[in-house]
Amino acid sequence: MNMNQIHSFLAITKTLNFTAAARQLGIPQSTISRQINDLEEQLNVRLFYRTKRDVHLTDEGAAFLPYAREMADAAEKGTRSVRQLHDGNTGHLTIATVPAGEGVLCECLDRFHRDYPDIVVDIDRISAGFTLMDDMDSVNDFYFMYGDMLAAGDEYDSTLTHRESIGLVLSRELMDDMTSGDPSTLPEAIASSGIVLLSEETDPIVYMQTMNYCRTHRFTPRVTNTFSDPSSLLLALRSGMGVSFLPASLVREAHDGILKFVPLEDDSYHISCVAVWKKSLLNPAAGKFLDSIEGVIDRGSGSRG
Repeated sequence: MNMNQIHSFLAITKTLNFTAAARQLGIPQSTISRQINDLEEQLNVRLFYRTKRDVHLTDEGAAFLPYAREMADAAEKGTRSVRQLHDGNTGHLTIATVPAGEGVLCECLDRFHRDYPDIVVDIDRISAGFTLMDDMDSVNDFYFMYGDMLAAGDEYDSTLTHRESIGLVLSRELMDDMTSGDPSTLPEAIASSGIVLLSEETDPIVYMQTMNYCRTHRFTPRVTNTFSDPSSLLLALRSGMGVSFLPASLVREAHDGILKFVPLEDDSYHISCVAVWKKSLLNPAAGKFLDSIEGVIDRGSGSRG
């Protein structure tokens, strides 16, 4: 039994005419007659009463009809599913992101989900200290990460998504106490305050920028605590336990009105964030998501924070 036989059987049940069914399917009448004969031999029953004037389903043909419809429907759904998967319209994506990449990723996912609602997307948050190298057996289709953490190599492509600004973060109450309304006194106030940090392992770029700021303003930071989890650090800052230097997106994530973000005066205190994918791009759905990334970037995500 094959699908050509099933399609021929269904065409005849609709037209009750072998010639009309053959015309509908675009095949010779002799072909459709042979397919029905072969199907009847395989089932060992007669499916149609045939005379020179009329064609009617037998009881066995009527009993077989709903199953034939089910087989044809299943075959059509299977074909459509495979084609959609090949075209990237359904399937599965895995994406990993550092916290600073989440804003652009959210825009990309919003655009992507509107166009391809049936594609399942898994998202993992990774440390900003994550380094992607050619010799890694990467498990994700895309990475949203710091550009400085992408090792040179030939296996991956990348595109700049945005530049994330780094600034001083502290409670609004502590900000008022430190500056007394005069922001120009801020470096001196920072030098005498306790600094809480993300660990170098968690976010080496922010750690380096923090040390650069301290060197530029000629003071040694008084580090009172170091955190490996950004959420724990934000909690410490809300509690007035010190000041820190962080990407703007982490403060926007808190958005509780307690914390104050003060951009640093030098444009060099920025992080370049990139989207990264394997050049092979074997997953068809990944090609569709890349279109969404390019659309968001073309629309002008630009510099953030």
